[in-house]
Amino acid sequence: MQSMLLGQAKEGRFLLSDSPVKLTTFYAEINPGTSFSSMNDQTVNISELSAGLILNNKFYLAFFMTGSPKINTVSIPDPGTEKYDNWEEAGVEMDQISRDAEFLYVKFRHTGLRAGYMHNTHKTLFWRTGLQFGFSGGLNMTEDQTFLGVFDNLVFETSIMTLEPQFGLGLNLLYWWRLHLDAGYRIMNVDTRILSSTNTDSFTFKLGFAFGNFRQK
Repeated sequence: MQSMLLGQAKEGRFLLSDSPVKLTTFYAEINPGTSFSSMNDQTVNISELSAGLILNNKFYLAFFMTGSPKINTVSIPDPGTEKYDNWEEAGVEMDQISRDAEFLYVKFRHTGLRAGYMHNTHKTLFWRTGLQFGFSGGLNMTEDQTFLGVFDNLVFETSIMTLEPQFGLGLNLLYWWRLHLDAGYRIMNVDTRILSSTNTDSFTFKLGFAFGNFRQK
């Protein structure tokens, strides 16, 4: 009787233990101002933080947060011009901007998901590709009033979505530490009356530091 029960137990199948999809590790990645793109024909360094999981040593899925610092600017159009009228129609609070102000700071912050594929991660150097989709966050314009921007005069804010295909390399430094070097192209939806798509869509270059248990399983 006991042998029959043991035989039946061996015949059982379980979703997690018998699935062809295996969890390799959870991981976190940080880009501390080591990501670069362009906005308004100006270079912008971007900070990014993500956390997620790796499956079968090949596929990754992560949640990310990213944003730009207070360094990018846009010139304020003169009253009576078509661009000035476009800004007002888009919702910029032109009457809240100081008369002597010449430009506004443009910043964006958003969150989303990234997923991708990594090839031959058991090697020291391997290639990887993925897609990053930002769906929660926004872009704003402020008039400079404080160095850190905490109490700046906010005159415009709008929601944005981004789509960014990427291709790059991974370098295994230690079993718990990887470097990622990726190039991509970011497409951002934004009101063209404020910033044309040619001034927000941009190539991106990213250097990331990833931490997790990257041993082959």
